[in-house]
Amino acid sequence: MPSKRDLLSIADITGEETRGILRRSREMKANGSTRTLAGKSIALLFEKASLRTRASFQVGIQQLGGYSFYLGREEVGLGIREPVSDVARVLSGYVDCIVARVYSHQALVELATYSSVPVINALSDWEHPCEILADLQTVQEHKGGLEGLKLTFIGDGNNVARSLCLALPAVGMSFTIAAPEGYNLDESSLHLARRRAKDGSVQALAMTDPVEAVAG
Repeated sequence: MPSKRDLLSIADITGEETRGILRRSREMKANGSTRTLAGKSIALLFEKASLRTRASFQVGIQQLGGYSFYLGREEVGLGIREPVSDVARVLSGYVDCIVARVYSHQALVELATYSSVPVINALSDWEHPCEILADLQTVQEHKGGLEGLKLTFIGDGNNVARSLCLALPAVGMSFTIAAPEGYNLDESSLHLARRRAKDGSVQALAMTDPVEAVAG
């Protein structure tokens, strides 16, 4: 099996790699898209329907010179009509990459395990890494940088909150979540975020009081 890298979690890329992706995206936005994906075919395997995620991937792939095709829940029946391992092996024989939007993160892990081509997480119940890369680019454009900033997320500890928590400390931003008791982020995600922090001044905090969370 040829070597490959998957993007299942935002923690699959380092802080420096994240900054490199953001630099590249800024260059492409300023100078126009390139033909980076010329001759490449990408499967959009969407167990869970979407408007923005589907549109952005399809348009982006086309602008980069690639070809994409959409496979919805009815066409594939991931793990129902066909085992996840079979879907991964079959698609690996046809495409250069699989972009998957799924209900269960475990299905995504299994897809990546049996696929010989890269698998990109376009949303699972555990993480949403591509959205967070777009969020970071937006923050950077409006704030002029990332280091030293503090972002507060008010809401339950969902997939978006988890990816933000894991991404921000690695690029020098502090993260705080305010969620009701019993709905906060898990300790393992907070612990990993702190380990990924660029330095000791960067924090990853969870609390219940939104007023306290947004202070500063």
